[in-house]
Order: sequence, then C-alpha cells, then structure tokens
Amino acid sequence: SDVSYLATHLRPDSTHLDVLFYIATCPESIEITQLSIDKGDELKQARLEYLNPKGKNDQNDIVMKEFDLDNDDDGWADEDEDDEAAKIARERQAEKEKLAKQVAAASGKDQIAKNIKIEGIDDGVLGQEWVERTLKTLGQWPPKFGDTCNVGKMTFYEKGKGAVSALEHRAVRRNLCMTLGRLNAQELNSHPELLEAGRNNLIDPTYFRSTMEYRQRTGLLLEVALRVAGSVRSYRLYKTIVECVAMFKIGTTSISDEKTVGWFKDIMKKTYGGPAGVPSVVVGSIDIETPDEDEIATEDTCKLEIEITRPHAESFTKQKIAMAQKQGIPPQIALQTFREGWWILIRCKKLDGSAPVNNEHMKNNPVLAALDSGAKRAFESEIEENRLLNAWPFIVSNISQTSGKVNVTFRAPSVPGKYKFFIDVKSQEFLGCDQVLTLEKEIIDKELLERKEEKQEADEEEEEEADDDEREDETKKTK
Repeated sequence: SDVSYLATHLRPDSTHLDVLFYIATCPESIEITQLSIDKGDELKQARLEYLNPKGKNDQNDIVMKEFDLDNDDDGWADEDEDDEAAKIARERQAEKEKLAKQVAAASGKDQIAKNIKIEGIDDGVLGQEWVERTLKTLGQWPPKFGDTCNVGKMTFYEKGKGAVSALEHRAVRRNLCMTLGRLNAQELNSHPELLEAGRNNLIDPTYFRSTMEYRQRTGLLLEVALRVAGSVRSYRLYKTIVECVAMFKIGTTSISDEKTVGWFKDIMKKTYGGPAGVPSVVVGSIDIETPDEDEIATEDTCKLEIEITRPHAESFTKQKIAMAQKQGIPPQIALQTFREGWWILIRCKKLDGSAPVNNEHMKNNPVLAALDSGAKRAFESEIEENRLLNAWPFIVSNISQTSGKVNVTFRAPSVPGKYKFFIDVKSQEFLGCDQVLTLEKEIIDKELLERKEEKQEADEEEEEEADDDEREDETKKTK
C-alpha cells in the first residue's frame, strides 16, 4: 500500500523533493495515472481514426490488395469454400465495425474525436512533452534525485516492458513531470507559449486535465505522509511535509527563498489590498501547565495554551465578499468554503543534562510494521529535541475571526529537570509567516511529588485527629 511504501522510504532527513518524489512513485498513484494514460491512448487512436478514416485508402493500397487476390497460392480446388468463408468473415467484420460505430456515437466518442486536440497529432498543441521541454530550460528536468532519495535507483514494472527505470515508465514519468510542473507553476502558467495555446484552444486535455486530479491525489498522500511522520514522532520529517503542503498548494520550489517569499507577499498585497492583506499571525500569551495543578510532574498530561491573532482577517474578508458579489454569489455562501490551515508542533530539550531516549512509540505500531532495520535506526537515533511531543492542526473556518486561543495537550517528559520547549506555528497555506517560540519549564519527579502529597495528607490527618482529641477532652471537662 501507499502507507507502507512511504513508511519504508521516508527518513528524518528527507528533503522536500524527496518527499514529493516518493509520493509521485506510490504504487496506487502510479496505477491511477496509468489508467489515465491508457484512456488518453484510446482518445489518441480515436483522433487518428477521425483524421484518417479507413475508407480513405490511397490508390497504392488498393492495387496491392488486388495483386494479392490475383496471386492466390492456395490453388483453385477450394475456391467456392474459400469465397464462402471470406464472405462470412467480411460480414462479421462489417457487423463489428457497425456496432463499434454505434457505441462510439452513443458514448459521444465520435464528437470527442472530432473536437479534441492532442499533442503530437495536431500542430501547435501543448501537453506533457512541452512541459518537459520547458522544465528543461528552467533546469528542472530531468528530475534531480539527491543522495537521500532512492527513486533514481529504483525500477518499476510496466506491462509489456517489465522492470524499467523511473523515467522509462510512462506513468511514473508523468507523475514526476506533474510534480515538477506544479512546483514550477509560476513560470509555466505565465509562459507566452502556454498563454497563446490557451487562447487558441491548443491545450492537450489528456495531460492537463489529469494534472488537476493529480494535485488532489498528492494532497491526500501528503496527509498519509504526515501520519507516518507522526507515528515515528519525527519533528524534522513532519516539518518538511507541512512545508511540502504549502509548496505544492502555492506552486513553488522553495519555502524560504527570499525572492520566492517576496513574490508571494507581493501577490497577497495585490490581491488583498495592500500590506494589511499579507497573511501572518501574532502570538500573544503562551503558557504550558498541568490543568488544576501548581506544577508540572513527569508524564503529566500538560496543556499548551497559545493566543493567536490574524491581522489579515479584515482584508481577506473584504476581498472575498467583493469577489463573491462580482460573481453574483451570495457572500454568506462563498465564505462558507473558507479554510485556513495551521499547525502547532511541540518538542523539547533538557537543559540540565541529557534524557534517555524513549522509543516505546515505535513498538507494536501498525504504520511502522513495514520499516526495515535501517529505517528504524534512522528514526530511533533522532536526538531529543527532534522528537515530537505533539503535532496539532487547527483550521480557521471563519474568515473574519481576528483572534482566538488554541489548546494543545501532550505528555510531559518522563525524566525530571529543566526543559526548553520549542513551539512551531506553521502555515500550510502561506509563505513567510512561520514562527518558532520557546518556553522554559521545570518538570518535577512525580514520585517525589506523590510522596510530598502523601506526607501532606498524613500531616493533615494527624492534625484532624489532634483536633478531635482536643474537642473530646473539652467535652469531658464540660460534663
């Protein structure tokens, strides 16, 4: 399954491209793309048949057929029998062709073949080959598989070919092309050749329509990858995948490049009415505590409370309402679909000495069953501050909401001492607005705390008993 595949290949140090290349080569995703390619091949064949009907044979073909009939090597003895058999075969073939035409007409295949434009068949039509050529001019094709990615060394089975490399496999190649095409959407979507082809209806739908479905599929597989990273509690991998979500949604090859972030902020300013429309969050009060307790003890169920303000809320609301009114859509309907996704990632580091590594979460976890020894070692050897205590998503569905408090629960460290907690606030929608906050807290040994509480309870009981004895003595004196 895709879960097992990702669990087998992802590592704490996987890069953004590593993650997206592994998602592109997930078995089920390859299978879906192959079905799309097969359907595209059928449309290509239908288009070719429309452009070159079988009835329009050239004169040479007719002459050759006549020559073949005149030079029959079977002799004359069974001529009548052969003629009868040939007649029956022709009638059957004619019936099949008639039925095929009826099916094609009923399904609209004839109309599709008439109107569709396909790269490699119709002049000037742009499709996958154009995308690959353009990516090559940008230095983005063929894909560059780094040292931490094995896709370039892997083989994939393709029907009729056997085991082939990633770029030799049609479905894998297309997935990789669509991945890099999405990451370079800025350059591709504004390319003069693509804009001109769009105006002239010279876009190959057998490729470009499949890119929309692939984007949705990739979004789902990124969620699967997050499950894997959460299961192994890998902060580095989780952070990388959240950033991949933003990169793939926006269409960029970098999450932190100054030029890219600057481009994104300029787009936000133009779209949402100036600097106030640039998305960001302002963190107010922030604290970690054990609810209803004065201190935090080892293995307590703690709570992080963080107050967050969205300065861009007003600008976003005004623009969304204006767009809805322009399109004739009731604003309340348009605003119902608004979603803004954020993540809070929590981890910690012991400041007074080191804490023993705890890998209990790796045992008996079905998601991790596919991990080989090498993969397990990679995650088990992660240092303390790269281990997630919790990863918590929060979705803003009210576009006009300016502020709110987010509560995240997690288990306190099992070793007492002084800790620095790192709190990442990350966006899966925007660039340039992530933050890392820190808090220092003392974690008390729960056993000492329990003994202290037991002693306090014992002292209170002794005091109550003494009070009872004193009241009893006073009562006797009164009598």
